[in-house]
Amino acid sequence: MGLPVDGPSIGWPETEQAAPNIQRWATEQLLCLWHKQRHRNDNIASWGDEIEYNLVDLNSSSERATLLLDQEKVIRQWQESPASKEEPIVLQWEWAKYVVETTPAKPYTGSIEDLLSVQQNMKRRRQVINRILSPNQHTMSLSFFPRAGVDGQWTTPQGRTQTNHSVCSLPRYRIVPENILSRRHSNKKTHYPIYQDTETSNSFHDILPSGEKVRNHLCLDDLETGIGCCSLQTTFQAQNESEARWLHDQLIPLAPIFLAMTAAVPIWKGYLVDTDIRWQRFGDLVDDRRPEEMETIPPRWTWNRTYLSEEKPPGLESDSPLQPMNQEIKQRLLDGVMDDSLATHFASILSRDPLVLTEEDTNNLNASNTKLFELLQSFVWHAVRFKLPITDTGPGWCVEFRTMESQLTDKANAAFAIFAYLLSRAIVTMHLNFYIPIDKVGESMGFAKERKAVCGGKMWFRRLGWLGCSNLVEGQISLCKDKAPDLLGEEKEGNGNKKEEIALMSADEIFNGESDPNGFPGLVAIVRYYLNQSKMAATEQEKIAPYLELISDRASGENPTPATWMREFVRSHEDYQQDSYVGERVCYDMMREIVRMNENGE
Repeated sequence: MGLPVDGPSIGWPETEQAAPNIQRWATEQLLCLWHKQRHRNDNIASWGDEIEYNLVDLNSSSERATLLLDQEKVIRQWQESPASKEEPIVLQWEWAKYVVETTPAKPYTGSIEDLLSVQQNMKRRRQVINRILSPNQHTMSLSFFPRAGVDGQWTTPQGRTQTNHSVCSLPRYRIVPENILSRRHSNKKTHYPIYQDTETSNSFHDILPSGEKVRNHLCLDDLETGIGCCSLQTTFQAQNESEARWLHDQLIPLAPIFLAMTAAVPIWKGYLVDTDIRWQRFGDLVDDRRPEEMETIPPRWTWNRTYLSEEKPPGLESDSPLQPMNQEIKQRLLDGVMDDSLATHFASILSRDPLVLTEEDTNNLNASNTKLFELLQSFVWHAVRFKLPITDTGPGWCVEFRTMESQLTDKANAAFAIFAYLLSRAIVTMHLNFYIPIDKVGESMGFAKERKAVCGGKMWFRRLGWLGCSNLVEGQISLCKDKAPDLLGEEKEGNGNKKEEIALMSADEIFNGESDPNGFPGLVAIVRYYLNQSKMAATEQEKIAPYLELISDRASGENPTPATWMREFVRSHEDYQQDSYVGERVCYDMMREIVRMNENGE
């Protein structure tokens, strides 16, 4: 979470006082970096993924599953092991003591060998961590542990009376929440609607720390009820800045759709709730806005408010001015010959207060390094993050896709990571245009959080004018199961009327195509077409096919989201009383079943 902090931090009053100077120097660092890297080209379309894993203790004698606070033990032993340098994985710290962040040790390419190694690499990460744990302890890709934050024991060892006993001991993880609270002057109230099952009490209520009762909602104001939220993120290297900006823009409308497709959190604090995702909860944890800023300034963790490509169509931006916006910072970027779209994007990021500073940060002010710029950018978490090359030898122009939730199995995580990569290649190769008005992205994010959004909901998507590179298409091609549309022809409804360019569409329509033979063919079909155009052999495509089928089945509802699977597991358990409460044994049996699924490669 954010850039690592080296050395002791200064207090919030000093941080707030230093903010204008830090912002000014961060702007100079950005300009220096941008001028140095703006003409960089990288011919290899490398990519990678990041998954956070929960450490879970399964006590068979008590039939209780708890979160294991052994992050430090795992990472220290891993770092000290000579074998770690030979492993194809990397383990890193995260906000909760029971979470370990993992990535491949080196970037993947688009080769069939690399694509087929993704699932095995994810499996290896769990194996390496499991070797350090006891036999009854497991590494699990949960987006959020169902009973975290309940009254009673939910960690091993049990947190007695100390506050925030599960927070990582590294300085930045303890300083940041303190400074967020200091800046906003009050606690953020987060209430999730309880899932109303047949025996759920109509008088159900949760109690706020103040003693106030919240009817038919869970109170999630506690820091520890959220810091263990985990996700699946993918990062793609583009050839140059222009390509990265185009890819960034096309992924923005896809972000809420992939969030709904990977929904994995139907349970908070031991209760079924009426939502399916963790996105908003983590956003509330890092929301430092003051009461007077709530209506005009978006939170730090949010969907994107700006498109970046210089090829973007007009009229897509919001009527509301982007905030926060320090006009002096924006003007300095414009004076440094940065175009308006990019200057607006970065000026909004650099206009926010730093959340953590050290004494060295306030004294070592120069444009020759990038630390202050990275410090400010890393504490703004957009759904899609645009990333500059920081060094000449490191990654180039990159785009990070951040909304997917952790899936329960290695196969599902690998499927979504591989599909996201292949779709990113189709986007840049075919110059696909998925632009929609930016405010409709926000609407789709609202739709994505709803229970069973994949099967019962719809989100905004471009269904007309999406093919941007006509020279790849020769006459009639078969993009869909039984369709052979002329992609160069006018797209029309079955009755001959021209379709709306942008419409509310189901996940099934977006991924598997519309029923109309002349309708949108579906993202899965587009990826298959890309694989054909890239000359991937049929035998190699057969090896990739199971991952594409998983995506297709998820969109159709045949393969349930983790949230739906977990909800149905609870509701069908013999100990469940149809009252929304997820007891210890129900949770224990669920965790055992997820372990079994991974051991069997499901």
